[in-house]
Amino acid sequence: MTSSVRDIYLERVDTTGNLARFYVVEVQQDLFGETLIVRRWGRIGTHGRQLASRTPSLVEAIKQFERWSSAKARRGYRQL
Repeated sequence: MTSSVRDIYLERVDTTGNLARFYVVEVQQDLFGETLIVRRWGRIGTHGRQLASRTPSLVEAIKQFERWSSAKARRGYRQL
């Protein structure tokens, strides 16, 4: 079981190009106290793909969270 420290859900929809994507970034701490950054992405309505990676500290995880969030915002993803 993990608890989310910080999370964001982003979507990018373009009806002219049949584009409907989502992107989720979460900073989590697991039961053992390790800090994880979990990213999930895919087409809206599907589970999508997921990638989780350990980070050395909560501060580093939050920095990565901010980087991923801003990179997706630059590509047209918007927070709901």
